[in-house]
Amino acid sequence: MNTWNEGYFTESTYTYGYYRELSPNFMRWCLLLKGIAAPEITEDSCHCELGYGQGVSANIHAAASLGKYFGTDFNPAHAAEANELLKASGANAEFFEDSFEEFSKRELPQFDSIGFHGIWTWVSAENRRHMLEIARQHLKSGGMLFNSYNCLPGWSPVAPLRELLSLCYKHKVGGGKNSDEQINSALKFVDDLIAAVPAYISAAPNFKSYAASLKKHDAHYIAHEYLNADWDLMYFADVAELCQNAKLDFATNAFPIETNEGMYLHEEAQKFLSNVGNPILREQLIDYFINREFRKDIFVRGVRRLSRTEAYEKILSMRYVLTKPAADVPMKINIYPGELSLNEELYRPLLEYFEKDNFRPKDLREYILKSKLSVAAIIEFISVLVHMEHVMPCQSEEVVKQVKKSCERLNAHICERATFGRTILFLASPLTGSAVEIGRVQQIFLAQYKAGNKTPDKLAAAAWKIISRNSERMMNEDKKVFQTPEENLAHLKTLAERFFKRLPILKALLV
Repeated sequence: MNTWNEGYFTESTYTYGYYRELSPNFMRWCLLLKGIAAPEITEDSCHCELGYGQGVSANIHAAASLGKYFGTDFNPAHAAEANELLKASGANAEFFEDSFEEFSKRELPQFDSIGFHGIWTWVSAENRRHMLEIARQHLKSGGMLFNSYNCLPGWSPVAPLRELLSLCYKHKVGGGKNSDEQINSALKFVDDLIAAVPAYISAAPNFKSYAASLKKHDAHYIAHEYLNADWDLMYFADVAELCQNAKLDFATNAFPIETNEGMYLHEEAQKFLSNVGNPILREQLIDYFINREFRKDIFVRGVRRLSRTEAYEKILSMRYVLTKPAADVPMKINIYPGELSLNEELYRPLLEYFEKDNFRPKDLREYILKSKLSVAAIIEFISVLVHMEHVMPCQSEEVVKQVKKSCERLNAHICERATFGRTILFLASPLTGSAVEIGRVQQIFLAQYKAGNKTPDKLAAAAWKIISRNSERMMNEDKKVFQTPEENLAHLKTLAERFFKRLPILKALLV
């Protein structure tokens, strides 16, 4: 196409999301969990993210972990946003607004990791070729590549929904002065269609529930998810074949819980898969068993298997940190397609171990000796807790010292933006090399706490001064808007008390 956006939706910018799977440290941990050698992350490492959106993940990882970061996103508004964050942190990174073809022609280093999040499905076949060519030319031997994408067979029944929304938007069904209004008109049109009971709804029963779920999403998300000119659904096996042509071998996925198939596959599925030797066919069959809609794949340029002992040694030598109070960690997890109950007698003691000493990060060796459980069992528990994001692997103390300042600068900038309503809901943790989710009001509290407001009353008063200055009001969980200053202050005090309960964890995470 002749236009610079090449059919990608650019009438509004992308959401301010964060994706831990793009973290080189997290990719590396997932590989070790699978028993696969992964590159050490050092000051000399280089990393790349293609299609970085608003640059939230790229900037947090550049600030919070070692090495130099590169990236491109051809939307100039995205590039401007990413570079504003970069200027604030002073991290070692370069972010461009090149197309993938233009980026591939730059003098690029050899990368230890490359990340594609949420772009593979939504760009043209030509752009996918450029993405893989960048990996073929510039990913180091042993380097890691993360690729997430919508996949088949899970998307098969509801793929026509995307086509319908795209047609409604293209032909401006229902009208609308801007993209948000047109998207709302398209959603209403889908509702009207469902009410007219077309035969397809009976053939695809989850079509109706999926259409209803879209109303919970931001209009920007819907636009970038459904309204691009390109939207190619692929099977895992086809993606793996394309990657193999670029010398990339499938290693594992970024769902840690899937290292233990007994936790999410029923007995008949396990028995069936035990007779399938080909790893690509086997992985594809798992998608059928769980009806997977979205994949998070990690490929490696030259897979090297570690012995079980060596892989366990590396995992055990890492420190881990709890990200919420042990008592608040649920003993149930939603997983394909049902709910899995965790053994409280086994998980609670481990969570309480991590909670000791004000959530100080700890390795697993002391706990293994104390619990008398097998190493394999402990690693299984950790994989589940990391999957749930209630526990996170940590960087070494030496690395934390090196990246702490850039994290502090980036976090100060994000918290300052929160006072004006320009909210990024994540802050960088130098401990984990990744992000911590923290809402706008808690960001205001955090900045005001550092400024010397050390009680709930003082925090509430300082926050209300900022929020009322913007002519804003607070509301409760039931979306009741508080009108008077007294009501707003009372609600903010309640939130401040919750903040103080979370404060030991934020301190442990060095946020």
